Amino acid sequence: MGQKERIPQLDIFRAISIFAVIGIHATSRTLAETLNTPLFYPFLFINKFSQFAVPSFVFLSGFVLFYNYIDRPLTGKTLGKFYSRRLIYILVPYIVFSVLYFVLKLYAGNQWSMPPQEMAAKMAKYVLTGTAYTHLYYVIIIIQFYVLFPLLLWCLQKSRRLAAWAPFIGLALQWGFVVLNKYMVNHGYWQVPKGSLAITYFSYFLLGAAIAVFYSSLKPWLIPGDDKRPAGRWLLWAVLWVVWIVAGTVHVELWNRNYTQKTVINSFWFEGAANAHALLSCLVLFQLSFLLYGAGQRLWSRLLISAGACSFGIYLVHPAVLFFYRKIDFHGGYLAYALAIAGGWLAALLLSWIIVALAFRYIQPAWILFGSVPRGSVRQPQKIRQEYHESGFR
Repeated sequence: MGQKERIPQLDIFRAISIFAVIGIHATSRTLAETLNTPLFYPFLFINKFSQFAVPSFVFLSGFVLFYNYIDRPLTGKTLGKFYSRRLIYILVPYIVFSVLYFVLKLYAGNQWSMPPQEMAAKMAKYVLTGTAYTHLYYVIIIIQFYVLFPLLLWCLQKSRRLAAWAPFIGLALQWGFVVLNKYMVNHGYWQVPKGSLAITYFSYFLLGAAIAVFYSSLKPWLIPGDDKRPAGRWLLWAVLWVVWIVAGTVHVELWNRNYTQKTVINSFWFEGAANAHALLSCLVLFQLSFLLYGAGQRLWSRLLISAGACSFGIYLVHPAVLFFYRKIDFHGGYLAYALAIAGGWLAALLLSWIIVALAFRYIQPAWILFGSVPRGSVRQPQKIRQEYHESGFR
């Protein structure tokens, strides 16, 4: 097995996705607070258009995992190494931050008098379900994909042709569950938090898998280059970006009508628009990452790569920054409000980024908090830095 080409542009993909994650969280309260004001639609657009964030990370996890493992023998040693790394670099930080956010909840609700047994039971439930804080459900989704990964890898290794159908199989499974879940919920058979189930993200994960398997063949079609390309490819890329914008705008408009006109819309329209926009976003972000990496703006490229390399840590830390930022009492009109929200996004990004980057740079056991250490953190052991190549989120 030859050495796989390293793809540094994926860090830019991660950076854009984490910017969108913070955008969603920074504007989460604005929809209720600005309804029936001129600020509502701009914040609605930011919040709903950015909903591709989690699906794009799932897509990237699928791409990275299959890109790194599709040509490796599926042996006990390979799987042992795979799961031991995930245990160390994903589960340990997740558990640590679940505890920290549980303490934050106790602080916010002044619940220190809770009996120890009840506290322990709640903590255990939060860890198992990813509900210690609003963003931690993502780790539960990824863990489910890690459990399924050996079976999926075995299937695609047995039949590479199956990989070409993988995104369609993912869509069928995902939408089969969406339809079944709606029926079961409407008839009172169950109440399933489907947003925390891996099956609701199968189309993104398997799209990433398919592109990883056929990456060398798809690369000229996915990635704009400096050389002259056939006009058909440029037309395809233009159509992709236009349809992406249209799908995202349709998704936003559905929510706009729901909020402002109280229009009753079948939930399948929301699911379909969000799914289409997120799938297209995965491809657009892939292209955009290569465009930004090769744009000649070295400083911006380095900054984006740094943000992407720290994305898991930023993801873990930024809600805490937002929590304390929102303790600041802002006053003023529409402009002051908009600046306060923008300040929250900026503070959540920059403070989290600085904390994670400094920890990786100067604290040797930083992996306990933030997972695998990215390249360039020269004070970290080489063995830990190498793990960065095979991480899904990062």
